[in-house]
Amino acid sequence: MSPKAIKTITAKKVRRSRTPAKAGVHLASANRAAVKRSVANLKTPSKSQTTTLRILRGTMVGNKLVQKQQEFTVPYTAATTLLQALEYVKGELDGSLTFRRSCRASICGSCGMYVNGRSRLACKTKITDLLQGNEAKNITAAEDGIIEVGPQKNQPVLKDLVVDIQPFYEKVKTLLPYVQEGPETEQKVDKTSFEQVNLVSNCIMCGACYSDCTAMVENPNFFGPAALAKAYRFVADPREGKKTERLQELSEKNGIWDCTRCGMCIDACPKGVAPMEAIVKLRSLAIEAGITNNEGARHAMTFKGDIATWGVLNEPFMMLKTKGIVGTMGQIGNALNLAKVGKIPNPFPFEHKVEKLNEVKAIYAELKKNPLDVKTKQKDTGPGAG
Repeated sequence: MSPKAIKTITAKKVRRSRTPAKAGVHLASANRAAVKRSVANLKTPSKSQTTTLRILRGTMVGNKLVQKQQEFTVPYTAATTLLQALEYVKGELDGSLTFRRSCRASICGSCGMYVNGRSRLACKTKITDLLQGNEAKNITAAEDGIIEVGPQKNQPVLKDLVVDIQPFYEKVKTLLPYVQEGPETEQKVDKTSFEQVNLVSNCIMCGACYSDCTAMVENPNFFGPAALAKAYRFVADPREGKKTERLQELSEKNGIWDCTRCGMCIDACPKGVAPMEAIVKLRSLAIEAGITNNEGARHAMTFKGDIATWGVLNEPFMMLKTKGIVGTMGQIGNALNLAKVGKIPNPFPFEHKVEKLNEVKAIYAELKKNPLDVKTKQKDTGPGAG
């Protein structure tokens, strides 16, 4: 190779390379430029109208969080996102407003916050959708034309719209988010197996599901939807060497059986991960693995058995089978309160004739032969099938 050619190739390599320090400067400059452009567009009177952001701000005074609401009037256009409106507030009205943001493209998950009663990504949420509503995006129109913005729920607030994400990440770390070695030195990953884990791999760790989770409100020690969906990603991976051990841990307190199946995490997720459906699959896998010595598994199996047999729940015996004799006796107080208002269920469900019971039994028989995937309603050939 001629000296001239070597010199040309070397020059190309130099132009293509960028040290980490310079890359960081380049990214920061790009972000600053993007903020300036969005603010400049909003400041053009001919292009915008105005609305009100009511922001729940907070700061630590000693060891106590002090919060207050503050309203800001911001301009917007049809294309303006909530993140751009917040950048306008910070750049033009109050530089002390604190919030996280980075990619501006719903990839990094940094700008998660609580907006009009639901957790959303500010960079993905348009002001017009918040004001007018958007059924396709599950957005209800703001009351009185005011957009309510606050920090995510179920996490400690550090300042304004910034929460402490350490507890969230610690729960994910507890469940060992990586493939563990097994006895096999090589494991084939076919298309079906890949599809089982592909969806949950889209999680960007934004915390929206964690914020909106109703089980977290009652039990802060619950692992949460994101961590459990991440756990499914590894349980369903054919390369995972410790599936049974994982399922055993997940079946214990604060795990898969503490989910209330409210569906809030499905609505909140900006990437369509559907954490609750991953949790349901983990429950099925745990039962199939014989991990049934817990209230959650016993309740699920009893429920299924009652419907398959009678077409209706045998509620008194369900309590007994789920909690055992000692646990059931602990519910006597609740039973007496129910009796006072005539809410004691019939302990003999076979006295109630269920119409078309044969059809119910036929459905169960068919599902046993041809299980359906929870998400797609198509035949499930991956983990948990059968």
